Amino acid sequence: MSGFQQAWRELDPAPRRCLELAYDALRCGGLAVGAVVTDPAGRIVAEGRNRAYDPPGGSDVLQGTPLAHAELNALAAVRTGWDLAEHTVWSTQEPCPMCAAALAFTGVDTVRFLARDPWALATGATGSAPAAALGPVGGVWDTLASVLFLHSVALAGGPDHPTVRRNLELAPAPARIAVGLLTAAGPRPPSLPDYAGPLWDRLLGAG
Repeated sequence: MSGFQQAWRELDPAPRRCLELAYDALRCGGLAVGAVVTDPAGRIVAEGRNRAYDPPGGSDVLQGTPLAHAELNALAAVRTGWDLAEHTVWSTQEPCPMCAAALAFTGVDTVRFLARDPWALATGATGSAPAAALGPVGGVWDTLASVLFLHSVALAGGPDHPTVRRNLELAPAPARIAVGLLTAAGPRPPSLPDYAGPLWDRLLGAG
């Protein structure tokens, strides 16, 4: 746990907040993806999480629609007059083609993500925004982002969900951790550090 706490403190605030938002989505029963917009100084100026699969009852206008991806919800918090050319959008997953098109249309110059999209990996789909991964594929934050995503998918569709099954073949380490978490009893931990801290050694080993 102490190793996680130190690494968590040292992680840049933008990807850290993305992971927190993804975990918020998981706790709410949605798809675990989070995104933020940072200004040229690196300050977070907008944020959003995936709400496409949230249970009814929220106030987000896009909630429960196929448009409610994390990146689009983050862009929805941006004002029309903002010049996004020097801003950066961060996401836990590589943006899908819909989000990539919106990012390009709004003039976002830089897109960074922690992990490849497990759904895209399973289906062969790719994004199209100019994007750079935060670290090497297979790094610990990549692994955590993938575990969160696949855990949320497995919670909704079970361990036999096609995305989970395909990732067990193509990227087995995070998929195995996610499936293993299905047996955890009791309520979800209150925060991402409480969720990820006990998994730290497994996340490091998977990376």
